[in-house]
Amino acid sequence: MAEASRPHRGPDTALLFTGRPLTAEEAEKAGMVNRVVPRAEWDTATRELAARSAAMPDFGLCQAKRAVNQTLEVQGLYAAVQSVFDIHQTGHGNALSVRGHPILAKLDEMKQKLR
Repeated sequence: MAEASRPHRGPDTALLFTGRPLTAEEAEKAGMVNRVVPRAEWDTATRELAARSAAMPDFGLCQAKRAVNQTLEVQGLYAAVQSVFDIHQTGHGNALSVRGHPILAKLDEMKQKLR
């Protein structure tokens, strides 16, 4: 019962534990991206977004960015990023000692692409 009432916090941990790729639609539904654009429209959509942002007053943009960054920092973003980076680096060290290569996931596939 407690599991069912837990607030949704993004992608299911099963994605993290299995390494299953996330589709663009799943990322949008989870709130990880604000919009999904077909590949053929990437350039146009990106330029439109950049043009809209560039048209905004500089001071207002700086204040909005400052507000977002300060809010994230108050919530512990810097500490969280440092913690995850430490875990990430430890994973590379383990992969290097176990397989002789700093990446384990799909290693054989990646080696073929590098040739």
